[in-house]
Amino acid sequence: MEAEAREQQRPDFDTLLREERDYQSAYDRKVSQALATARANWEREQQGELNRRQAELEAQANAQLEQGRQALAQQQREFDARLRQVAVAQALQARGLDARFAPWITGEDEETSAQRVEQFSQLFQAALSQAVSGRMRGDSPPRAPEQPPELTRENLRGMSPGEINRNWRQISSLLREQQ
Repeated sequence: MEAEAREQQRPDFDTLLREERDYQSAYDRKVSQALATARANWEREQQGELNRRQAELEAQANAQLEQGRQALAQQQREFDARLRQVAVAQALQARGLDARFAPWITGEDEETSAQRVEQFSQLFQAALSQAVSGRMRGDSPPRAPEQPPELTRENLRGMSPGEINRNWRQISSLLREQQ
């Protein structure tokens, strides 16, 4: 009974706030302060999340940028190597050598490539001279180049079809001249 009497004497919270304006003002201030604190905490968390995401995106963009730079640098190195190879091929042709040697002679830079072209040219000329002089000293003299026989209409009659095919350019020019 006593507990019930006390319960009846005590007003509930809503009634207390409605009847006492000071309590209502104090309660409103506490709620506003709690809301302001909660909002500040939420904004701080959101800003932290935003900063974390921004840092991740920047790191990802930097990684992609670095990969792009590396790929571009590799392409530049390959392009420079091809240019050096073309320059070496031109230098070889200028010396009367075959340009197909260029991939094996091309160096890491222009100076090295120029040195290799010079060395190759000297070595090739020495090997060529040695081969020619070795053949000249042989037991038999060098063979004279074969001269095709002079063609006439009478020679054509005695030629086989294979001989005609081998000498077709001369035969066609002979036939054009005699017409």
